[in-house]
Amino acid sequence: MSGINKISEVSNSDFFFLSGFTEINVSCVYNSICILSCSFRYETDVLHWDYITRTEHINVHSYYENKDQFEDQDPRFNGRTSLVEDQVTGRKTSLMLKNVKVQDEGTYRCFISNDDYGAQTGAAVWSPAALCDSPLLDMVRAGNSATCSSEGVYPEPNLTWSSSPQSNSTVQQTEEKLYNISSSLKLSDMDGDLLLSCTVSTRLNKWTTTTTWRNPSEEHNTIKLYVGKPVISTLLCSSLHFYVYIKY
Repeated sequence: MSGINKISEVSNSDFFFLSGFTEINVSCVYNSICILSCSFRYETDVLHWDYITRTEHINVHSYYENKDQFEDQDPRFNGRTSLVEDQVTGRKTSLMLKNVKVQDEGTYRCFISNDDYGAQTGAAVWSPAALCDSPLLDMVRAGNSATCSSEGVYPEPNLTWSSSPQSNSTVQQTEEKLYNISSSLKLSDMDGDLLLSCTVSTRLNKWTTTTTWRNPSEEHNTIKLYVGKPVISTLLCSSLHFYVYIKY
């Protein structure tokens, strides 16, 4: 996103600000802790972290009168936020968000006010990244049909086979906004060993498992494998991540 300058009204306060933004990139881990940086060189009298939509500013965390304020905090963030020291300035302006969920995606903005220097702002825009640990790929063979499936993948995945013709995949989204995917492939008759590869991929990652059934005529075979490493990975991580673009 390109830098912008705009005059906006700050929620929960009675001042206006003029802001200019530049962005950096960090990542957040699903169901873990994420730190959103908010670096300003002046002391802070008033600080608000808001979740920004097109129609409203939702309070995430506020600090004024020398203490944290939770009266206006949106219920979805209850018990999951605190302020921590910014690595650049050493002041407690950065937001720590616990138990990160897919539903936490969006635009976050910090507003800082100082009696001597007025107000400044920064923003963090979250966009989805990937499940970076190796998901469980479940391959099942029953008669002349093979099924490959995986659960808890993010963002929305695709599934492909090494054999033709390709089969359509079924994708379902869970309550946690993760994805389960499954695909079945009709197998041709053959006398030798059966070698199949199943690949689950997202925009950022791809995992492949290859399985050989030594007795293709056997009625039912089940293989459950954790893939050792992603074939393609843009992140070094251990769980679901989000890219976080920090703007100042």
